[in-house]
Amino acid sequence: MPARQTLASIACRVCNRPLRNPISIAQGVGPVCIKKVRAALNSMLESVQRGEAAPNYQLAYAASPEELANMVREDVANAYREQRRNRRPSSQPVQVEMESVTRGRNEEVTVEWIDANRARVYSASGNTYHSTHDACDCPDFRYRLARDPELAAVGCRHMQALRLAQQRVSAARTEQRRLRTRQGTIPDSPIQIHEDNLSTFAQIDWTEDSARERVLDIWRRERAFDGIYMSRNDEAWSDLQESARNEWEYQYSNVLGGTNNTFGIEIEVKFRDGYSKQRALRALYDAGLTNTASELSYHSQDAPGFWKPERDGSLGSNGLELVSPVLNDNSEAWQKIQEATRILSENGAYVDNNCGGHVHIGIAPLDHRTYSWQRLARIGVGYERQFFRMGGANSDTYRRNGTTGIFRGTSYANPLPVRPMISSLSNAQRARSILSPSRYTIFNATNVDGHRSKPTVEMRYPNATLDHRQLQAQIQVANAVIHQASIIRNNHPCSEFTPKFTETEQHLRYSNIPVPGREENNFRSFLDVLGNKKDRLAATWLWLRGRAR
Repeated sequence: MPARQTLASIACRVCNRPLRNPISIAQGVGPVCIKKVRAALNSMLESVQRGEAAPNYQLAYAASPEELANMVREDVANAYREQRRNRRPSSQPVQVEMESVTRGRNEEVTVEWIDANRARVYSASGNTYHSTHDACDCPDFRYRLARDPELAAVGCRHMQALRLAQQRVSAARTEQRRLRTRQGTIPDSPIQIHEDNLSTFAQIDWTEDSARERVLDIWRRERAFDGIYMSRNDEAWSDLQESARNEWEYQYSNVLGGTNNTFGIEIEVKFRDGYSKQRALRALYDAGLTNTASELSYHSQDAPGFWKPERDGSLGSNGLELVSPVLNDNSEAWQKIQEATRILSENGAYVDNNCGGHVHIGIAPLDHRTYSWQRLARIGVGYERQFFRMGGANSDTYRRNGTTGIFRGTSYANPLPVRPMISSLSNAQRARSILSPSRYTIFNATNVDGHRSKPTVEMRYPNATLDHRQLQAQIQVANAVIHQASIIRNNHPCSEFTPKFTETEQHLRYSNIPVPGREENNFRSFLDVLGNKKDRLAATWLWLRGRAR
């Protein structure tokens, strides 16, 4: 018989640490974990109110005690990550000296953070303004600077004070970490790694602004704007189309710009009969891609490192959804994508207009910065029809007879909201809820804040394909859109090609019937959002092989 637990040996059911307080022992959980679980439960209730959590509660009802405990631990970990992501750069106000043109002197301005993105700025005049890096509610910005993109990029003195305070806090934090590194006393990392050696999203805590910006500098270098505006250069556009008509050259390394951001794919396929399906499941298992030769239930628990063969009711009894694990930009990942599509094809899988090929991109480049989510929404609204057209690509028919594919329809890939007005003074969670009112939106960000949070944006617009080359092109474009949304600011050379929500005459939505030439001109402007040769080639390769409707 198992030994009786003594009071000293009773551990918290969530974090497994020993409990000493009698009340905590009686409850079986520590006070800190109770708060974290309560926050996670509140998030779950919000998901229920949005009608997004029913499948998760069905799963929880049928789960074993061990599975339920794992779900609670996962929720607590997600709550902790979200808390870190939204924490203020400094809990204490920071004073900086700014020039006052009106009063003709330098004055102390106090910056007090509300969250990671917003701050109250107390002016020496006695007024208080709410500012972000890109907007302020002071009269000077609202009525003068905001009307001129160049002046808006510079910002008012309250925005400049916020930026200066942020720089000082980041510099002080970096210096503290360097001192602790030299002393070997960093408490939150079991592996002592000097910050200067952290180079990609796979190696850093990307909720830290300074660390994330250093990784984004890799993207800025590897995918720098090449100085060519496709919307204005007919010769360059003609040359690009000629290159894109050639076969895609499948690559095995440095495909996604060097930041090593995570990604994943879902490939929906069908089979003629159950025998072919079972043969494919066995082949995937024998190749070591999956850890089971059986079909799993929809959204079953992950087995780290393995692909999941799942049942999807929308595909019928002979359908299958193959879900990749979290992948990084390395040769192993690209080889496995190639192998997975080969095995499916060789065992009778096919795709039709009911099959999607969703792409997940990690949110590390965007994280908690509202202006990045706002920029992503502006790109989506401005070029919505182009995403549906690229998603409709069919490289097989184009290869055989020069005909294009067509987007499969909006039943499971809804257009974006009519006008997703995201204010720069909103927080990132609010921005994501406006961008993705449901999980079926073509840019699905509900994974980030929902129950069992996953830090990805799901791009739902691509059709399924068994061509690994087409999958790579779709992943490359989706990854580029996420990164460009994170680095394009008002003073960036690509900024003018991300139209504002109110500039509807520059938008091309899925519902629009474009006049001759407008769809092509709009796509050329989208290429100027990407701004570099590699990602423009991937987008054009897909665009030439697809139609929106």
